[in-house]
Amino acid sequence: MRKFPQKFTQNKQVVRDLQCETITKYFSQNLGTLTYFGLPSSSLDDVVQWSAFLRSITAVERGVNSKEWERQHDLELQAFKHGLFDKLTLLRGDIDDILLLGKDLLGTKVVFPFDIVSLDYSGGLFYLTDGEMKRLKAIDSVFQHQRVAGRNFLFFLSCNLDAVHQGELNNTFANIRTNLNRRGSNGNEVLNAFLKHPMEEARLKLYVPYAVNHFAAKSHFHCETQDVIFYTGNLNTRMMAFRFFVKYDPRTTVPREPRERLAQIINAPLIEIVAGRHNVTTLGLPKIRSS
Repeated sequence: MRKFPQKFTQNKQVVRDLQCETITKYFSQNLGTLTYFGLPSSSLDDVVQWSAFLRSITAVERGVNSKEWERQHDLELQAFKHGLFDKLTLLRGDIDDILLLGKDLLGTKVVFPFDIVSLDYSGGLFYLTDGEMKRLKAIDSVFQHQRVAGRNFLFFLSCNLDAVHQGELNNTFANIRTNLNRRGSNGNEVLNAFLKHPMEEARLKLYVPYAVNHFAAKSHFHCETQDVIFYTGNLNTRMMAFRFFVKYDPRTTVPREPRERLAQIINAPLIEIVAGRHNVTTLGLPKIRSS
């Protein structure tokens, strides 16, 4: 029997605290009845912290190649220790495959919708699989699945800075530049500052909310993006965390443009977590001026 669940830093705990604040902000009237789907650690730290809020927990665990059962067993053991076993549904396999196929390796189907979807990736977003960015397609599929019930939900996304695809970033920023220039603002100045910034976090601070807003709008949702978080995790890995309140908009058959304006995403500050403390920063990035 394994007794060594994954451990995390004090910075990661602050991320969970901020996510907890987001849950209570948007679902204060529904605490205790919420449904969760996502990628908790085998130690279940996040869902243990939020357990009083949750009615059910659908957790995905792939495990380590050829030893998949070990972390899956750890997860179930932690659920039992914390009195959460009766709330738990364990899905086995890669979460991106599960989202795209709607079922896990054993054929267990994912029953959407959920109130909280938490994709706490330990890797990056841009890995290529057969020439496609499968992870981004999986994120897009979250909104397609959730649309079936047309229910508001919280979407949490975490990633590191591995394999950032510069072509994808540059092409997306070109679209953003065109959009901003049509409004007659200082878009060129701002976009150039993002592109030239020494930290990749600056570019992902814009790219990820922009992408999520468009994935959401395609499935008749609008987003309220919370301040983007960045921090150092285990093994000094640079991490980012994103929080979105996603609202269903059924007013038209044709999908609407994202309600959240580009200027809101660009001008919002970030939250930097260092040594277990969080501080607000702009990373020295300029703001979009009103037209």
